[in-house]
Amino acid sequence: MPTTPLARATLVASTALLGCLSRPVAEPESTLGARSLVPYSNDTVDKVDVLFGIDNSGSMEENQAQLAREFRVLIDQLVSPPVDPATGRPRWPAVRSLHVGVVSSDLGAAGHTEIGSCSVEGGDQGLLNPIRNGPSQRNHQPWASASAARVRPSRCTQDPNQYPSFLTFSAARDDAARFRDDFVCNAFLGASGCGLEQQLESVYRALITNDARARAGNSSPNAGFVRDDAVLAIVLVTDEEDGSVRDCRFAERDANGRPLPCDDATDVYDSASARWGHPNLNVRLYNYRPGSPQDPTWNLNRYINPQDLSRGFPGLKDGHPERVIFAALAGVPLQLPTREGRTDWDTLLGRNPDGSDALTASSREGPVSFRPANLESSCGERDLRVVPACRREGSAPTSSCRASDQYFALPSRRIAEVARRFDVAHNTGSVASICASDYAPALRQIVERIGSVLTAPCLVRAPQTDPPICDPSAVTEGCVTPMDRRPVTPRCVLQERLPPSVRASEWCTAAHGRRPIGVEEGRELCQVDPVGAVPGGVPAAGLHGFFLDLRPDPEGRCNRRISFTEGDHTPPGASALIDCVQFTSRTPGAAPRVGN
Repeated sequence: MPTTPLARATLVASTALLGCLSRPVAEPESTLGARSLVPYSNDTVDKVDVLFGIDNSGSMEENQAQLAREFRVLIDQLVSPPVDPATGRPRWPAVRSLHVGVVSSDLGAAGHTEIGSCSVEGGDQGLLNPIRNGPSQRNHQPWASASAARVRPSRCTQDPNQYPSFLTFSAARDDAARFRDDFVCNAFLGASGCGLEQQLESVYRALITNDARARAGNSSPNAGFVRDDAVLAIVLVTDEEDGSVRDCRFAERDANGRPLPCDDATDVYDSASARWGHPNLNVRLYNYRPGSPQDPTWNLNRYINPQDLSRGFPGLKDGHPERVIFAALAGVPLQLPTREGRTDWDTLLGRNPDGSDALTASSREGPVSFRPANLESSCGERDLRVVPACRREGSAPTSSCRASDQYFALPSRRIAEVARRFDVAHNTGSVASICASDYAPALRQIVERIGSVLTAPCLVRAPQTDPPICDPSAVTEGCVTPMDRRPVTPRCVLQERLPPSVRASEWCTAAHGRRPIGVEEGRELCQVDPVGAVPGGVPAAGLHGFFLDLRPDPEGRCNRRISFTEGDHTPPGASALIDCVQFTSRTPGAAPRVGN
């Protein structure tokens, strides 16, 4: 199979990097590896497309109302970024153009219309603005809900055609307050949707099956939402596990348009079927080992495959998978486990494939668990459930199994795993608890992830340097301490692919810390020199190239960046790939990991 230009650039960079190492790379601390490949460009990005996947099942009405009350945080901080006190400048470029779409979690139950809340075949079909376009939502419009009056702004009418498939906002001409109200009109879906939610698959159908890209000739009902020159943020709002069941009518296709092999699992909705993990339909979506015969769900590689970022959600940004953000307000603990300032995914999800060693804990609100098959034996068949991942913040503990006595959310393990993959790949994945009494911190976290893409790329871990930066727990001879003030040079290779308008003879020069290395498809290539900088500082005057930027980030968003020396930034229209060997806990002389 022929390699893409980006893949060829990766191979060149990797080969050059391996040639410069003076000792073998240490064994990674996990299966995630110890290398970092970070795409980088200087194309101006001031557009963001945000898709909200809203769970509209029976327990979600108050959560939707809370999101409606606090959505302003996301809009306000995107269009008016907070100021960095260290520089006096905005922390990221102000977003000038927004697309905001909503899709429900209701995809029906594959024709099993006898399941009461799932009575419409196909549910809302992954169509944007289900109030207008969703076949299932049409049967239970939000204004029919008793609580709608206290949630829906006065701008909302009872006309399902009031708004188009997605909302657009221009900072130059639109009023942010009115836009916030418009979003609430679209996002408050009520709580009468299918109780067997397919959160990930609904977003997949919205973006990929229904092809939401803005392309000439695209006649999909969702067309125009995803723009090539915008950041894409996917935000799920749910209080249960993802139940995206394998329905082979929607299997991926090969290069010739033929469906890939698929084992249909839609009989999981048949209460008489004996091949699943439990007689209870809801429990069937928790009581299985991933990949086992009793697992009815799509493999998560359908949504993000760490080995092939040209597929799934990252594939919507050809050559720029780092421009896809994945976040969730979901069934996760109020207090997420952390390690050195980052979510400790291994503790949360466990290391065993079946999740049997995942987090269990005692919270102020009662026992919580992130294990998939951890059934509460005290709950009768009517209220049977796994131990909740969280309980409403500040609520009184109770022995009752009923949500009417104490709100709870069940473990959203698959959603957390997708967030983990995005976090590991590009620091673009996050989760927060839907049981929180305040969603503003979670929304600010999402904005910060978006902001990190609008600025310099953040490295998941600090790369190796020459000389190495000392690890306080294992100081090695010759390493640099914070008191040394000695410059360190990153062990990274950065290869640049210039736009047609820029000539290598003018840009790939020592004056810019560069040298020409060839031509690819009519585009000239440069290799950029790494230069030394004191940890936490910048290179000395007269040096040109790129350096490891460990300067403190007051908001803790990213303390590990690749930055360029003054006047040597990647030119607009160019693309680059940074290839670094990174530290892990088993690497001798490893630098401490800091920040997010």
